[in-house]
Amino acid sequence: MFGSRLASERKRLKLSQEAVATVLGTSRSVVGMIETDQTSLGAERLLKLGAAGFDVLKVLTDEPGKTAAGRLLNWDLAMKISESVDDWARMRGVKLHPEKKALLVKHLYLQFASREQIDAHLLNETLQMAA
Repeated sequence: MFGSRLASERKRLKLSQEAVATVLGTSRSVVGMIETDQTSLGAERLLKLGAAGFDVLKVLTDEPGKTAAGRLLNWDLAMKISESVDDWARMRGVKLHPEKKALLVKHLYLQFASREQIDAHLLNETLQMAA
């Protein structure tokens, strides 16, 4: 299942099976077995491949990583953060440059994503420092 995607990603990166075997700490024949789905890829191997520059989400989902990651993004939370930043700036008469706003929304999203909710105190503190 994942084997052919791994082979495609390896070829995209212009790597030989030998090079991938070195990354994985295994033999070329094991890489061949993974690429033909005769043995499992496994989480540990995926982590090693990701660290070596492989698009692991492409291997797992057959979608480029950025596309797959976009599907995983909590868009409702991202929009609420963007609206909160706009409200904060409007209430204080602060004009945020679009690039600065984008960086703030990204930073705040990374802070709030694991909780899936906005921490008003942290939002306010971050925006005060950035303004």
